[in-house]
Amino acid sequence: MKKTYLIGEFSERSGVSKRMLRHYDKLDLFTPIDLNAENGYRYYSEEQVVDLRRIQFLKDLGFTLGAIKEILSKPLEIASFIELLKDREVVLNRESDEIKSNLLLLKRAIIYLDSQSPCVFPSIDQLMELEGSITMEKNVQKKAAGYVDFRKLMNRDAFMEKIEEIFENDHGDQYHFLTFDIDNFMHVNDLDGYEVGDAVIQRVFSQIIGGMKSAFENLGDGVLMARLGGDECSVFLKNADHSSVIETIEEIFDAVRAYDFKQVGCSREITISCGIYKSGKPLHAALMKDQSLKALLEAKRKGRNQYV
Repeated sequence: MKKTYLIGEFSERSGVSKRMLRHYDKLDLFTPIDLNAENGYRYYSEEQVVDLRRIQFLKDLGFTLGAIKEILSKPLEIASFIELLKDREVVLNRESDEIKSNLLLLKRAIIYLDSQSPCVFPSIDQLMELEGSITMEKNVQKKAAGYVDFRKLMNRDAFMEKIEEIFENDHGDQYHFLTFDIDNFMHVNDLDGYEVGDAVIQRVFSQIIGGMKSAFENLGDGVLMARLGGDECSVFLKNADHSSVIETIEEIFDAVRAYDFKQVGCSREITISCGIYKSGKPLHAALMKDQSLKALLEAKRKGRNQYV
């Protein structure tokens, strides 16, 4: 006869509180193997510890209890589960990007308020105007080496809204969404300090934005670029030739690899990764961003310093 445990004993063995075990039972997510109808005692088996650990594992990854119940309601295949985890990775990175974007907006608010006398609270639109935007100009200089002014970079909200505006008026065009990210950037800040980190970001962004400007100035407003998060740069292209997009990305990669970042005090070798998503029809901007981010994360998993 299999040994069973009352809820208190099982709670100690599993490390999950009695309150949470009752909550799982109420949701029909994790139920005891037996329930005494007379006294309401719950009985659990040793084998159920494994099932409970699976639930806790998914919960620690950020899945909701409802999502966990759905995941565990059918046989779990490794390949499909890995894809599920990749989708979750995209969600977490998106949330991280939003936090980084909010931090940038917060910094802009501090700069704005510090310059006001008397103090006047700005609207979000005013802060977004301070962030500015980068679109193609007819007479832009083909000079990738020039440093980009972060204050003129479109922020996340303005960037996504502009893409949606383009989608509202376009049908049947071709679109690219590119997401660039500096590999292992946290190590730069940790080892060399934030000032060096800022210099690295500025140098890399200058290569990306300069390269895109030089290659696609003929597209006019069909090119948008933004800083999404601390070291992440996104590019949206309308009706760009795909082979030209790939060629430009490779040139940007070569330029970053060739630059000696010791000139700005960086002790690490700097490389970047890029995720590319192409579509022949208008989609939601958030969907394109997520697919581009998914490709970027795949590039990271494959060893970084490459595009997918």
